[in-house]
Amino acid sequence: MVKDCTRKITHEDYRNPDKLKKYYHRVEKKIHVKYKKYKETKYSKAEYLLRDDNFIWKKHDRLGTPLIGGGVSFAFLLVFLWPSEESLSSADYFFMILCLILTIFFVLYGFTMPKKEKILNRRDGLLTMTGFLWQPNITMDFDKVEFAYSTGGENVVGGFMLQVIRPNKWQTFDLFTIFGGDCYEDMSFIVWYMDKNRPLPPNEEFDEFREADYQRRKAEGFPKPLYPSNISTPETTKEQRAERKRIGGW
Repeated sequence: MVKDCTRKITHEDYRNPDKLKKYYHRVEKKIHVKYKKYKETKYSKAEYLLRDDNFIWKKHDRLGTPLIGGGVSFAFLLVFLWPSEESLSSADYFFMILCLILTIFFVLYGFTMPKKEKILNRRDGLLTMTGFLWQPNITMDFDKVEFAYSTGGENVVGGFMLQVIRPNKWQTFDLFTIFGGDCYEDMSFIVWYMDKNRPLPPNEEFDEFREADYQRRKAEGFPKPLYPSNISTPETTKEQRAERKRIGGW
């Protein structure tokens, strides 16, 4: 069983929720497609350390951003510092100082950044996302969280990846992928998991929790789903499907 990953709500809503709902990169909270089943690999074991019928806790690469950002800026700095017969222009000095500042920034950030984590709390209907830079983690009611997709570059590399919109002053984005691919597949899995009125997603790691989850929903009278779906989300057996139809009417 996963340890308790309950986090206190930090934000009740966005500053302009109605405006965000009209954002044209927004991804609606629903089960859009039949996603590819998530398979257990050595990489997934490292990334998803905790998951059950209550929580999915996603490990955050603490040093990823400082190492990449600091490494790139330091590499460019070395280019400017490398001995050369050509004298540096004023523009070169400007970029050299900029690279130096960025290198120092990422080094300091790597040593002082707060603990960052991403949590899907199915039990309580909460989502925890990372804060921007030194901002603490953010926890909101999942029903109020807004998602978007990345646009990528001109060649669409890095595009259509699922992002969660942070409720801060600048409305920054946090990458919130499950498979690291299509935003609609990731959104479909997240909504399926977070809709505690539906059966757990058809992933093998949830098999040991299905019966207990089924009995919980049965005791509650099989309430109707919280979010819409374009595909069927059946119970495990025909008998369970029939019982859900008889008791819950869906």
